[in-house]
Amino acid sequence: MKKPITYILLIVSTLSLMAQSDVIEAKVFEPGLISLPDTWDEYLSFSPDGTLIAFNRRGANLTYKGYRIYLTKKVNGKWTNPIAAPFSTSEFQDRAPSFSPDGNIMYFSSNRPINSDSSTPTRRMDLWYSEKKNDGGWSEPVWMGETINLPGETEGHPTVTKNGNLYFVRFGSRETDIYFSEKGDQAPVMLGSEINNEGPDSHPYIDPEERFLIYTPTGREDGYGGGDIYVSFKQQGAWTVSKNIGQPVNTEWYEYSAKVGPDGNLYFTRAGFGEPARKAADIYYVPLNDIKVKFK
Repeated sequence: MKKPITYILLIVSTLSLMAQSDVIEAKVFEPGLISLPDTWDEYLSFSPDGTLIAFNRRGANLTYKGYRIYLTKKVNGKWTNPIAAPFSTSEFQDRAPSFSPDGNIMYFSSNRPINSDSSTPTRRMDLWYSEKKNDGGWSEPVWMGETINLPGETEGHPTVTKNGNLYFVRFGSRETDIYFSEKGDQAPVMLGSEINNEGPDSHPYIDPEERFLIYTPTGREDGYGGGDIYVSFKQQGAWTVSKNIGQPVNTEWYEYSAKVGPDGNLYFTRAGFGEPARKAADIYYVPLNDIKVKFK
């Protein structure tokens, strides 16, 4: 009588292991090199050819001070040890780098002073960009002007399409919403209720062809945690109502700054700001094929 029971238990155990093996989880990207245990590593952006990465790193004390942009290159199939971008010093906060679709411009936000004669950080963040030089280096940052950067407001998380349309976040006195500027030089317009809701809406990534917009709202009813990654598609010139892309990307943690990589993976940052616990930011990835929502 023991053999049938043993056989049944073996079958149940095998099925349980098979079910567990089918569970898809996001993986940490380059642990020990890019995603470090004691630093906040976030806002990753790939160059279009996949050979250069820009991302943010801040210190082990887990404060918001000391944001710097780091760069790493792929050499012989491996990523080099990240180094700070030449223009990104400890004097200022440089955040959320994003490459243009041709890889020749790096957009970011910074509290560096507009006046080059000053060395005092501003109280707000503005949008800036740096151009790639012929020798592979990067130019001194250029302020994106008063049409984009409003006095007394903070602008961040820039992302650009192939035709130059700019999407970014404006942190106003009361709201945090996503804005759009045609060609990056026209007066910005706040996106509609399909994207922006009552809670904070931030961390946009625009598809280079402008087919979809990925971003992070906070406090939505269908959310998994404090902040989840959503997507809205552009159909016949209008944005669809955004939808939660679900697991395995979104969890009880805070997920944000999601971007599609040139290798067919979705890269994003996961962190904890107190709910359910404190967790230093790391960069994760999931193959697009493992996400129920299809980015087409």
